[in-house]
Amino acid sequence: MNRFPRGFSMLIYKMKFIEKLQKKFYLYLFKELAYILCLALGILTFILIMSKMGRIADLVINKGVDLKDIILLIIYSSPPFLTFTLPMAFLLATIVVLGRLSTENEILALKASGIDLKCLFYPIVAVGMVITVVGLINTNILLPKSGELFRTTLLNIVKKGISVDDKEGVFNDTISGVVIYIDKVDTNNKSLSGIVVSDDRDKDVKQTISADKGFINFDPASLDLYFVLEKGSLHRWEKANDIYRNLSFKNYSFSINLANMLPSNVPLRKRPYEMDIKELRHALLSANPSDKYDLLLEIYKKFSIPVSSLAFIFLTIPLGIRRKIEGKFSGIIYSLILFIFYYILMAFTENIGKAMHLPAILTSCIPNIIIISIGLNLLKQLNSEEYTGISRKLKYLWGYYLEKVK
Repeated sequence: MNRFPRGFSMLIYKMKFIEKLQKKFYLYLFKELAYILCLALGILTFILIMSKMGRIADLVINKGVDLKDIILLIIYSSPPFLTFTLPMAFLLATIVVLGRLSTENEILALKASGIDLKCLFYPIVAVGMVITVVGLINTNILLPKSGELFRTTLLNIVKKGISVDDKEGVFNDTISGVVIYIDKVDTNNKSLSGIVVSDDRDKDVKQTISADKGFINFDPASLDLYFVLEKGSLHRWEKANDIYRNLSFKNYSFSINLANMLPSNVPLRKRPYEMDIKELRHALLSANPSDKYDLLLEIYKKFSIPVSSLAFIFLTIPLGIRRKIEGKFSGIIYSLILFIFYYILMAFTENIGKAMHLPAILTSCIPNIIIISIGLNLLKQLNSEEYTGISRKLKYLWGYYLEKVK
């Protein structure tokens, strides 16, 4: 004899069925999010990296850079972009996946099975926390190290390109406007003999320097190529005044700065966002009062920007499941619009914070607070069947505005 009423047994069976359905749905949602997330992250990061590598491409094409160095440059230049592409890819993946589930009526099937749509939070929050942790590691560890490694690799590429102390009997023109010829190279003593340097960098002055021996040294800190020459002569023609000068020397030294061989967007020193927290705090001690706020803001942004992934969850879930009739690519469009809105909001609050002397920690958190507030308002009717497309709402608001103007 059954100890439980039939209705109670059916209730237990239904609860077990719903629990099993939820687990399968969580696994399915994890797979979909991971696929779209990785795809979006790769595409967005690649686009941003390629848009900044014009001068590097020139080094690759004209200077014969090794494939290994190219790959290292791409890897080391990724962390600054990952700071923004990580939350952006998560935002895009969430809206696209939930929008597809809604379009194919899978969200409706969950409702019909008696599942509260707030269960969507569990897998999405789990993925969001992973993205946040990766973002924190990126901004606090990878970004400071990658900036230094990027500069070091780029300097090594430049140094390889202008290396003249290992080439005998070759006219080396890797430096723009300068041709260097070396007859003999003594690798043991690192000395050179039979040196000729033709310098046409100044269009009004042409000079040629020749020396019996000497050596060349490269300073990676200042990007100066130093020439120390012995027993030679200098021939100089000043074209403007048509004056020719000739002198002999026993010892002569000069330098050529090679900063123009580096990409213009790669400074020799670390920028504030490339510093770790310890370096930023050290910079605060000697910074001007006007710069201290920016440095403090950089410290807090190393946490607030990665945490934006969690803030977007409150906004992406209601937008994703309500996107039924907006079109296949509307999820991508909404994601880009939302992230642009967040970026503008971040820039706006920074300016307001500086003008009103708000605490730096509050200024860095305001964009996330606003995003969470908007999301919580949309979450109030998460399980509601009433739906109005976002484009329809905008059309309604525009029509209402035109009516009032008339």
